[in-house]
Amino acid sequence: MKMLRSLPLVASAALVGCAGQTYRVDVGAMFAKASGDIALQNGGTPHVLHDNQNDLDRNLGVGDTEPSPYLRVEMDQERHRVRLHGFGVESDGSGTLAGAYGNLAAGSQVTTSLEFFGLGVTYAWELYRDDHFRIGGGAALNWYSLDVAARSSLGREAVRTDAVVPMPYGEVEAFLGPVTLGANLGIMSADLGDASTRYLDFETYLRWQAIENFDLMLGYRYVVLDGYGRATSRDFDADIDVQGVFVGGGVRL
Repeated sequence: MKMLRSLPLVASAALVGCAGQTYRVDVGAMFAKASGDIALQNGGTPHVLHDNQNDLDRNLGVGDTEPSPYLRVEMDQERHRVRLHGFGVESDGSGTLAGAYGNLAAGSQVTTSLEFFGLGVTYAWELYRDDHFRIGGGAALNWYSLDVAARSSLGREAVRTDAVVPMPYGEVEAFLGPVTLGANLGIMSADLGDASTRYLDFETYLRWQAIENFDLMLGYRYVVLDGYGRATSRDFDADIDVQGVFVGGGVRL
C-alpha cells in the first residue's frame, strides 16, 4: 500500500519539527480485520440498498485478519501532546453476492479486494495529572480511505470513498510503576465530503518501560465507519468496522 510505505517519511518530517520537545516513536505490526456490510447502487433502475447488502466476510471473502505496519509518533511539551498515527488493511478474496453490487447481479461469483487506510493527528491539552493518572482533552483530525471492489465475468464494481474527519478527542492514562495503561476516543457524526457517516475511533494500550528509554507496547484499535453517500456518482451504504491488535516497541528521547 503506497500510503503505508510513505509513513516513515511523514514521521521523519514530524520529528524534524519538534526540536526541543520530548517525543516518542513506536513502530510495530497490527493484525487487523474488517467486518460489516456494504451495498452499491446500480447504473439503471435503482434497487433498494437495504435489501442488497453484502457481508464482507461471508459474501465478499475479505474478512480475514491481515498484518500491516503500524506507526505512531508522540510529542509532548509541557501540557501539550500531539500524536501522529497510521495503519492500513489490505485483503483479497472471492465469494458469491447475496445482493446486487452495482451492476453485478445477486448470485454472481466474484473475486474481491478491500483496502482501508487510516491516518490521523491528535492534539490533547493536559486537564489533570498526578503521580497515578493523566487526563487530556482536545481534537483529532483523521483521514480514512476505503475501497471495496468486486469483479465478475460481466465487469467490475467498487465503492471508493475518502473522508477527512475532525472530531472531539479525549485520552486517559494510568501509571503503575514501569507500566502505563492508556485509552483514547474520538467520535463524530457528520456529512463530510461524499457521505453522511458516523465515525468512531477507539484505542487502548499497555506500555511497559523495559529500560530507561525503550518501551514495549501492546494495544487494540477499533474504528467504525457507518455511512450513506455517493461513490463514483452512485449511492452506497456501508456499515463497516476495522479492528485489531498491534504490538511493537519504541524509543523516548
